[in-house]
Amino acid sequence: MVYSKEAGKVGRRKSIIRIKTQKVEEVTKEEVYHGDAQVSQKTITQFWKKYTQIMKPSLGGFSSSILANCEPKLLEDRKTIHIIFRNETNELEFNKLSGGVLGYLKKNMKNSHICFTTEISKTKAKKILYTNRDKFDHFAKTHPKLKEWEQKLGLELK
Repeated sequence: MVYSKEAGKVGRRKSIIRIKTQKVEEVTKEEVYHGDAQVSQKTITQFWKKYTQIMKPSLGGFSSSILANCEPKLLEDRKTIHIIFRNETNELEFNKLSGGVLGYLKKNMKNSHICFTTEISKTKAKKILYTNRDKFDHFAKTHPKLKEWEQKLGLELK
């Protein structure tokens, strides 16, 4: 609402939508050729740890722990690095970081053909015990006497 001195009353201001033409610039990304040097599991692990240490202060706790907990495996084609994650959250976070990691590895290992593949492992994912019942059942698997005592004592876990 706007007060108009000329009309002596409050009225609405008409808005004008301006559409500006935007210039679209084509950005061409030049790929740098780093070479075609041989890659080994040992060098991947070595440079992975170096990158994690270098980036730890700038990445923060969650992202740096994801990189530190990764176990990169070189596949038979000697170009693909396979990484297995515990859950989707870790994989998504890694995908955000993968460009920087890949660039670092390509540059330092002098190989432009390196790429990543990722997988979410069902076996690595550990079940988190939230309720008392879950915790009791977990311990009862390793100590079967607990089930007997629960029945004899008439315990109810919530």
